[in-house]
Amino acid sequence: MNKEYKKILEQSSNAIEKLQNKVEDLAGNLTGDASDLWQDMKKNFSGVNEKLKNASKYLDQKSDEANLQAHLGAMEAHEKIKNIKESIEEFTNTVSNKTQTELDTAALRAHLAKKEAEDFWEKKGNAIKEEFSESSDKVQELAVEAASEIKDFFEKLSDKFSKKN
Repeated sequence: MNKEYKKILEQSSNAIEKLQNKVEDLAGNLTGDASDLWQDMKKNFSGVNEKLKNASKYLDQKSDEANLQAHLGAMEAHEKIKNIKESIEEFTNTVSNKTQTELDTAALRAHLAKKEAEDFWEKKGNAIKEEFSESSDKVQELAVEAASEIKDFFEKLSDKFSKKN
């Protein structure tokens, strides 16, 4: 299970980097709020990507604590993406279509969704840790599912750029 999980974590990380590169190629054309939003999203993507990479590194260790950290990292990355998913999709669609007015609207929505995601993790982080203590297998299953969702989501967004080029 850890081999499969590690592979999914690495694929998720690669999918994030691929999307970042595609948006970065177009970022020079962004202005004002849209450019600021991209810089903010880029930081969020980097944070999520770092969580995934750290989770992968933790899997190389054999302790229960390392496994807990690996699963919590992937679940936190998933939760951050889940709460701003719609805004990221809207931003990506708009950037790929290069429509400035829609970019400004997407910028505002994404910022609000990001704040909601931060609040959610602050409130639910400890509950997830307790849940792990109760059922490490369930948490591992959820973490694999979360990493798979992240990978699929970023691959889908990245494919939108490929179809337009």
